[in-house]
Amino acid sequence: MDSFLADCIGYMGVETDASKTETLARFRDCVLETNKKFNLTAITDEREFYVKHIADSLAAVSEIPFGARLCDIGAGAGFPSFPIAVARRDVSVVALDSTAKKMNFLKDCAATLDVGNLDTVIGRAEEQKSLFSTFDVVTARAVSSLSVLLELSMPLLKVGGKFIAYKTDESELPSARNALDALNAKHVSTKNVTLPNGDRRAILVFEKTDKTPARFPRKYGAIKNSPL
Repeated sequence: MDSFLADCIGYMGVETDASKTETLARFRDCVLETNKKFNLTAITDEREFYVKHIADSLAAVSEIPFGARLCDIGAGAGFPSFPIAVARRDVSVVALDSTAKKMNFLKDCAATLDVGNLDTVIGRAEEQKSLFSTFDVVTARAVSSLSVLLELSMPLLKVGGKFIAYKTDESELPSARNALDALNAKHVSTKNVTLPNGDRRAILVFEKTDKTPARFPRKYGAIKNSPL
């Protein structure tokens, strides 16, 4: 089945080798073993896992600059942060999530599988003031609406940095215009992707054009209940 995984990775246009493929296969084993103790994923079929978790996570790899410092907000079980860290050893990845047991799992898994460019932070994105303006890239996959994600991600980025949102299509862009204006951000590109099973994804890329106004981010309740 590792050959199927290698095919999935190659299908996404990502270079791989036996070591990287084996690491990602072992990561699946780690996720499913821990899944018996607490919920990490509803996807347990091997092929489906490789397509919907691994291949999907790698869809944005080409948008990440060489040597970037990347934060994955709402990282959960490590998608897309873990596959990105394995595929791009030049990238320093920080997985950020408020659920301690998920981040502890991911930290242990990275240590076990010798993925030294992945670190974890337990907490909410909007509360990580020490991390504001320190990242070149922020990613988010299956976390929240685009307007909410923009307010959570932009403070973490350096000016000129990229926020990469994993979405199904561009349908949320019109409703995010106010957020883009308020947060000094702009939509710069969309990469349309087809997964190995035929599912479609849209990788939406945004740029931080200036410093985030001091009033942002708001408390999460306000962000969620009154999106920009």
